[in-house]
Amino acid sequence: MNGIEKIKGIVLILIAISFFTAYTYTLFATDFGILLLKLTVGVIVGVIFFIVGWIGVTLTVNEKNTNVK
Repeated sequence: MNGIEKIKGIVLILIAISFFTAYTYTLFATDFGILLLKLTVGVIVGVIFFIVGWIGVTLTVNEKNTNVK
């Protein structure tokens, strides 16, 4: 089992390095840099507001009746 976990870890590292390299290349070496930056910021802002909304829904929906008599 250790060998499989090590291979999975190496694959994840290689995927991360590949995506970072492609992202950096696209950001700095092509004409799509500004578009990529706008998409990145849009996704980050969307995720933040999704989390805030999720917290709000959780606070309103999961209200339990805790009346102690």
